Amino acid sequence: MLLVETSGSFASLPRAQVLAGGNLLLLETAEGWELVQFETAELAGPDQWGLSGLLRGQRGSVSAAAAAGARVLLLDGADELATVSPEEIGIALDWRSPWDEPQPVSFADEGGRPWPVCHLRAENGQLSWVRRGADLPESWALPEGSNTGQFAVQFDTGAGFADETRLQMPLAAIPAEASAAQVAEIGADGRTGPWVPISLGTP
Repeated sequence: MLLVETSGSFASLPRAQVLAGGNLLLLETAEGWELVQFETAELAGPDQWGLSGLLRGQRGSVSAAAAAGARVLLLDGADELATVSPEEIGIALDWRSPWDEPQPVSFADEGGRPWPVCHLRAENGQLSWVRRGADLPESWALPEGSNTGQFAVQFDTGAGFADETRLQMPLAAIPAEASAAQVAEIGADGRTGPWVPISLGTP
């Protein structure tokens, strides 16, 4: 369940409408903005809503932890896409909403950055995953293109993630002492996509 504090309101939708794209919101997480959908909205207290029946990481966004008080934007049709020129990328800009004081916001160039990998799993001492991307139709469920590329893999063997390994295939041998792993795709321009972690248990 996702708890949201707001002076506005949310509404539940039938599951079929959610699966058709309804009840979209943006959630600010440690990895950036995540696109989330929800099925049920219940008033949990004064100006507090509990959202459940969540679909996380929609449209290639990264599912990550959100801090208490994280910002949420309900995509209800009243929102507008901000226009940022190439010269303004990476610069702190003062942005003002109708209900807030101006605050500095910096925009990163995310165009062309690799998507997070999916179906990351550990079985029989092997780590495997599936590449996602705009060039792979339905790549979340049934990849129809090549599952090759360049990937970065890191293992936590007790001192945090370190010693990045680069691979061309979506397979890696798991060190016996590893308790966790994370994988990211490396794009053609050298940029690293979002890291996707997995717990390997206690060795």
